[in-house]
Amino acid sequence: MKKAKPKTVLRPFRTALLLVAFLNLAVFKVNAQQSSLEKNYKRISFVVGMPFHNFAVPLRDLGSNFTHPGLFLGSEIPYNKKETLIQQVTLGGYLNREIGNGLFINTQFGYRPKIFNDLYGELKVGLGYIRVFHPTQAYEFNDGQWNQTNGGKSQLGIPLDFGFGYSFETEFGQLSPHIAYQVTPALFYNDTLPLNLYTNIIVGLRMKLLDKK
Repeated sequence: MKKAKPKTVLRPFRTALLLVAFLNLAVFKVNAQQSSLEKNYKRISFVVGMPFHNFAVPLRDLGSNFTHPGLFLGSEIPYNKKETLIQQVTLGGYLNREIGNGLFINTQFGYRPKIFNDLYGELKVGLGYIRVFHPTQAYEFNDGQWNQTNGGKSQLGIPLDFGFGYSFETEFGQLSPHIAYQVTPALFYNDTLPLNLYTNIIVGLRMKLLDKK
């Protein structure tokens, strides 16, 4: 039979285990304190992204969207503590040689529920102003002759977004990359086409900065 090890031999191992447990507890406490500090964010978040524009029926000719890129910047504020209800304002433009380049400004109310951990869904609807420029030189008939005209058409848009995103923490705040599909019924293009549809595939990033006060 093997002899039992003296208690004096086991004591250093017990001491080491207690020390490791104490260090783990201390690290956990520090991490918990850091996590609570990281939740102290500024109320206004910033948004940047690229819309890929198309003049098409929803979910049709999706490949053409990626030939018409754009850029937008914006900001948003939450309406509740869980930040599932938000208001967002964006300003941007897109390039579309087929129907004309455009500028837009949108304001949207959004619902953003969590799906699993840091993955969330998103639904937004709102109103927007769209300025569509002519793809080629345009003319108008005045006083019996055709004259060159500049500018384009102003439209009222109703942007509706469906999307999802993922949030993660960084040293300076929270980043949330997201992707969405936007359908925008637009009014007042012309007398022949009073209502038309634009679609956008949107790839964006929301930045929520830490409040260091």
